[in-house]
Amino acid sequence: MKTKSTIIRSSALALWSLSSSLWAAAPAYKVEKSFGQDEFKAPPVCVSMDAKDQLYVLLRDGTVVTFDTAGTKTGGFKTDMTPAPAAMALAEGKIYLVSTVKVEKVREYQGKKVTLQEPAGVKCWVYGPTGTKESELKLPGVMSATDAHFIGKDLAIADYAKQCIVYFALTGDAGKVTRKIDKVFRLCCGIFDFCPGLADNEIVAANLGAFKVQSFKGGRPSHEFGARGEKENEFHGCCNPVNVACLADGSIVTVEKATTRVKIYDKRGKNEKLVSGLSELVEGCSTIPIAVDSKDAIYLASDQKRCIVKCVPGSADPAKPAKTTAALGK
Repeated sequence: MKTKSTIIRSSALALWSLSSSLWAAAPAYKVEKSFGQDEFKAPPVCVSMDAKDQLYVLLRDGTVVTFDTAGTKTGGFKTDMTPAPAAMALAEGKIYLVSTVKVEKVREYQGKKVTLQEPAGVKCWVYGPTGTKESELKLPGVMSATDAHFIGKDLAIADYAKQCIVYFALTGDAGKVTRKIDKVFRLCCGIFDFCPGLADNEIVAANLGAFKVQSFKGGRPSHEFGARGEKENEFHGCCNPVNVACLADGSIVTVEKATTRVKIYDKRGKNEKLVSGLSELVEGCSTIPIAVDSKDAIYLASDQKRCIVKCVPGSADPAKPAKTTAALGK
C-alpha cells in the first residue's frame, strides 16, 4: 500500500520527468542569417535591443547603427565622444553611451620603465534616438566600463579595472551609487559582461576567469553554475564564457570564444543545448556581444567579420566545419 509520502514523491518525479522531456523536445537554435557587413565601417563592440525590437549596434569608432529584426538598416549616427564609447544601454527612448577615460602612467616592468594607458574613470553621454546629444552624466567611483544595462531604474556599469558591478541612481547630471557587487569576480582578458535577469533587480554575470555564470538578486548571490572543461556542459579554453543573455522564460545563453560556442541552459543551469551552424566569430581572447529580441531570437556581434549573426529557434542543422561562408547564413 502506498503511503502519502510515496505518492507525493512519485508525483514530483513524474512532473520532473515531464518537464525534462519537454525541455529536451524544445527546438534547438540555429543560424538564420548574417547582416551588417556593408553598413559597418568599423568592428561592432556592443549590441542592445530596445522595447520595439530595434537592434542598436555600437561600432568601435563611436558610430551607432540600427536595424530591424529582418536585418534591414533603419538608421544611425556618429558620436563625437572621446574616447569612443565601448558600452551602451537603452532606456525610455534614450541611448546611454559609456567610455573609459585613460591616462598615461609610467611603470617599471622587469627593470625597465614603460608607459602604459591605464583606466582613470568613466564618461557617459546621453543621446536621443536620432543622435542628438542631450546630456552628460557623472558616474563617480568607477574606473572603467566594459558593459552597461539598466536594472530597474538604476544604470549598472561593469568595471573591469575594479572587478565589480556598480549601480547608479540617475538624478540630475550626477549618479549616486546605490549598490555594488564586488569581491566575487575573477576576470581576465579585459572582458566583463552581464545582463538583466528575469526577476526584478536580478543580474546574470559571466565570471569568465572562474568559468562560471553567476546570478545576483538585490546585489546578493542567488545561483551559479559552470566548470572548466571540454564537455558540452562545461566552459572550455583559457577563460569562458565571455558573454551572457537571458531569454523570456529565464533560460540563459552563454557565449564562448576560441572556439566559438553558444549554448542555451535552462534557468537552473542544466540541460544545455548548442546553437548549430556557427563559424568562428572572433580570434583569440575577445568578447562576442549578444542581444535578444522579444521573440527570443539571438543576435551575436563579430568584430572579426564585421557583421551580426542572427540565430533563431528551429530544428538543428547538421554540424558544419568552422570558418565557412555557409555557416554565417549567407
